Amino acid sequence: MQTAIDWRIHLCGHECWESRRETGFLPYLCNAHTHGMEKYHHPDFQVVLNLSIPEICRILNTLSLMVKRGYRFHDGELVYSIYEDCPVRLSEFTESGRKVLRVVIPDRYNQYPENPECDHPYWFQQFETEKLYVRKKVRQWNHI
Repeated sequence: MQTAIDWRIHLCGHECWESRRETGFLPYLCNAHTHGMEKYHHPDFQVVLNLSIPEICRILNTLSLMVKRGYRFHDGELVYSIYEDCPVRLSEFTESGRKVLRVVIPDRYNQYPENPECDHPYWFQQFETEKLYVRKKVRQWNHI
């Protein structure tokens, strides 16, 4: 018997895979997050590394299924069940005005973003979501 998935995954990326239209994130970054964990009295999850869509969904669905089965994650927790060779860390961040648990993935040397040796783009995972957007200059016209 399959467990029903009763949450959504929302992904805003650097580039749309179909139209190739840029959406405003720094390269290699995105804002992928769940909606629906509140029904389990749990914060939603977020991934900001622009991994493949199937990989992002695998990570977010794995954590969400654990919550649905009764597990409760907390800020700073290391999760060993996502990758075989390293744990991911869950860190509290703000996404669209709400608290989420961001899945912080170490680089290929298992360095986390706060370590100065951490590889780019993994290093960007330490920033608030709003800092991951590309800010475009808007020309302002003064009419006299």
